[in-house]
Amino acid sequence: MATGRAPGARLASEPHPPSHAGPVLFAVDLPPVPPLALWELLPHEEATYWRPPGGAAVASAGSVLRVPLRPRGGGRDADRALEELGRSLRRHPPPRELLELPGALVRPGGPSPCGPRLFGGAAFLGRPEGREWAGFGPGEVVLPAWTLEELPDGSRLTLALPPDRDVGQMRRRLREAADLVERLGAGGPGPASGGPFPGVAGRSDLAPEAWRAMVEAGQAAIQAGGLRKIVLARRSEVRFTGPLDPVAVLRRLARSEDEFVFGVRRGDATFLGASPETLMRRDGERLRVEALAGTTRLPAGRGRADRLARAAERLYGSGKDLEEHALVVQGIADALAPFAVHRVLPEWPRVRGLGTLAHLSSEIEVQLREGIGTGALLEVLHPTPAVGGLPRAEALDLIERLEPTERGWYAGPVGWVRPDGGAEIAVGIRSALLRGDTAWLFAGAGIVAASEPDAEYRETGDKLGRLLAALGAEGAAA
Repeated sequence: MATGRAPGARLASEPHPPSHAGPVLFAVDLPPVPPLALWELLPHEEATYWRPPGGAAVASAGSVLRVPLRPRGGGRDADRALEELGRSLRRHPPPRELLELPGALVRPGGPSPCGPRLFGGAAFLGRPEGREWAGFGPGEVVLPAWTLEELPDGSRLTLALPPDRDVGQMRRRLREAADLVERLGAGGPGPASGGPFPGVAGRSDLAPEAWRAMVEAGQAAIQAGGLRKIVLARRSEVRFTGPLDPVAVLRRLARSEDEFVFGVRRGDATFLGASPETLMRRDGERLRVEALAGTTRLPAGRGRADRLARAAERLYGSGKDLEEHALVVQGIADALAPFAVHRVLPEWPRVRGLGTLAHLSSEIEVQLREGIGTGALLEVLHPTPAVGGLPRAEALDLIERLEPTERGWYAGPVGWVRPDGGAEIAVGIRSALLRGDTAWLFAGAGIVAASEPDAEYRETGDKLGRLLAALGAEGAAA
């Protein structure tokens, strides 16, 4: 693509190779561009998308540096790698070549003083083994080559150059950046992605009888006294008449502002979802964690406030849901106790309405002791009792033995971290894996002694509905 430069022309402000070992960052501000345009302009790059509830969206593509993320046993290694990255990072003003494009499309950007974000996630058990999850690995966060984020009055594109001294590579990357800025400034590929959604060719699910046997086995373990709660999940496979477009699905999910909308693309597969649950939000030593457990369908009716009130009556009157929720709150509070100077636990859960469902929700606030890394917090928080069980080790062992399919990244942590310890991480539920013409959808339910297997099966079906709708497969029969 033409950029107004003679072939082989030298960038007027190419930097000399840095004398340090860390990545180099440049940022330019642009007119408003939908962040998902980055996915479409760089279709062969690994990519991520992140939109918190009511917040600004950000997308990334490519990889300059990876930090392994192992919530089960590798958290402190991740903390050390992030600290080292924070010390080595350098930020430079953008080269004039990026600021002198036709039409004055860009201006120098101001990177966050808190540092760049690394995006990614991890497998629920730290070792995705199913062929469907090829390319995802056990877990990592990535410093992207490109990051495009929404601003109140436009967009910001950040370019990261790798930590080496190869002048030729730096020149090539800066030319790529100039081309990409020009294309983004021209509006990118447009607001619509792809054509109509493909039709449904078939669907297969775990049979209700198999689900019932799995739940009853979990309840037997609870009655035997070694377990208090277990979260069991099932997978639904939906086949389509043509390839799926993850960008179109993410755009559909992002129409609702009440959830974390996320996407992680690796090769020809994308893990995406719309999670209602915060695993952690961290700013300095302040940490917030959400306990989300106890679910019912919103009753039929015209007024949402009335429907939510009736759902609240049902949840507050359900011993099973209150017990399940209390176990999750207590499990999270106990896990964080060694790291906390101060904790604030709500006296009573609130009811959150999300789509067609209502949930019991409690936000736990913690003032952390100094020197606690985000990776160390992930080790003690993931998986919370909302997606694993209590006691954790016993629940995870039984999940591995009972569930017939690999969870992969379903119910694992997904989001971003910063070298300074800041983080925003959701629990990867209400999610699906897309590859070619097939989608694998996941849903789980918390099982306690009072659970009724058929009711829990219906609950998981209700949870699958969010992703089925986003895929245009609402009426797909198993």
